[in-house]
Amino acid sequence: MLFALVFIACGNKEPKTVTKIGTINLDSITVDTLVLLIDEEDSPKAHIHLSMMYGKGDECKALNNSIVHASLLTPDYMGLLGDNVSVKQAVDSFIVSFANDYRRDYAPLFRGDREHRQSYEVSYNAYSSVLNDREGIVSYIVRSDTYGGGEHSVSSTIVKNIELKSGRILKPEDFFVAGYEQPLTELIIEELCKKEGVASLKELQGNGIFADIEPYATDNFIVGDGDMTFIYVDSEIAPHEKGEITIKLTDSQLNQLLK
Repeated sequence: MLFALVFIACGNKEPKTVTKIGTINLDSITVDTLVLLIDEEDSPKAHIHLSMMYGKGDECKALNNSIVHASLLTPDYMGLLGDNVSVKQAVDSFIVSFANDYRRDYAPLFRGDREHRQSYEVSYNAYSSVLNDREGIVSYIVRSDTYGGGEHSVSSTIVKNIELKSGRILKPEDFFVAGYEQPLTELIIEELCKKEGVASLKELQGNGIFADIEPYATDNFIVGDGDMTFIYVDSEIAPHEKGEITIKLTDSQLNQLLK
């Protein structure tokens, strides 16, 4: 019914990228969708662009199931889906849910506030990529940009590290020894101080980082070749002006903490 109610243009507007990891072939689904807020020609619109990679073949069912349920997109419509849903079905479901919520939440407001049309223009763009820098582990990365009619858009990078053979989403506890949290946090603070050119946590907080929250080690990280990159998304630990904050720690720095 949704596709009968709104104007939607979908299609693979970008070339598909195909990557091979060991014996597993990866492909991608790219969908570009335009949703009218109300049924009028000059209606505000929501633009949704998704590009999601997935594994091809029966041996990738567990991997793809984890991709669908890994909370990689916002809102997490995919996480509500059952098992045995393909990545393409999950992408289609995300588009429909996003469009439904856009109309439900914004249309009544717009009908009473037509002079602020631009405030009801929204967009959501998400692009995935896959890294396989360590044998048996895939870092599935989604970079997104969200605009909801405010002063600026918000960008974020979400990473899930997945065991390739089983499809299991790995947790920090799979990489680090017990009690790793505080030592890892201290290493991150040390590197942040170097990046900011300050000498202490207090000075770091004076620069707006961890100013109002207790410092912590994020579980959002990329497992690289001999290093790990920890990612704090836009506005997570610092004002929007700071943007996304990343800290790369080498295996030698993490030596005492790694299993």
